[in-house]
Amino acid sequence: MHSNGYERDIIIVTGCNAVGKTTASNYLRKLANLHKILFENCIISDSQCLFEAMQLDDQAGGLHHTHDWCTTGTQDHSHLPDRPEFPFIVLDDELPNMMRQQFFLKLTELPKTGKLWFVEWAAGINTNPPEDPVSCIDYSYSLVKRMFHDGTLPDGWLKRIKAAIHLEADNHVRFELNKKRFVPSSARMHAIETGTAFWQKDERVLRFYGRDDFSEIKGLFQAAGIPIYTLKNDGGNSFYKGLAKIAGAIFLPRLPLFFSGMVMYISSMFSLFGHHKSTSSTEKPLMIKETSPTEEQEKVSV
Repeated sequence: MHSNGYERDIIIVTGCNAVGKTTASNYLRKLANLHKILFENCIISDSQCLFEAMQLDDQAGGLHHTHDWCTTGTQDHSHLPDRPEFPFIVLDDELPNMMRQQFFLKLTELPKTGKLWFVEWAAGINTNPPEDPVSCIDYSYSLVKRMFHDGTLPDGWLKRIKAAIHLEADNHVRFELNKKRFVPSSARMHAIETGTAFWQKDERVLRFYGRDDFSEIKGLFQAAGIPIYTLKNDGGNSFYKGLAKIAGAIFLPRLPLFFSGMVMYISSMFSLFGHHKSTSSTEKPLMIKETSPTEEQEKVSV
């Protein structure tokens, strides 16, 4: 296997929660391994940083989050040995703010090892009804953009991004994907880092990221010369085909993988990893559009 040898050593997979980011990261790592691309075994994600912030909050009395087993109406809680940490829900912006600071600082300070880092970042607009107190919690891209502009968050990591993969999914697909998640109450950070554990989210948490506003921050990526690939997850085989196409563009940039206006099939690469059961009755071709990273997103639609 060979080193990627580039200053740009981060591949970031981003989108609302429950759109398939960890599935995509794991699949891309398989493809990187196939192409003998060296990468770090752990996945860096904002969910890790949120989990760590929740643990710190637990030590301080648990004022800013709650669990299913907490007594309704109480303002704090403490953990007994038999009380699980998953699932949990934040109650205000305290933990998301802690998470953002730690996450983007961690990206900025990632060691340069000659290997690729895979990173996951969830963001979106809160669509909980206004009467729900958690409707004020802000995970949006637009907030992060403002925090970059006013210097609240570090942005040095942008110059290390090799590619940004923006995933989209209709809400009914997100809800179905979320139902398939399972994380044992004993799961710890290592399982999250290796992409082997996910925690199932309730409807309010899914609505924290209910509407994608990636367009708000797209310009920052384009200004930094970062290629952006947008892929819609329909819950079927075409998602994996799209990921394989994107992997070819990232890992084998000399190949003419993108041709404007052409319809291309990638079943040969896809077959290397076996058959994935689709939720659709028919397979659709991939529409590949070649664009400059500084003009508009490279879009892989299905």
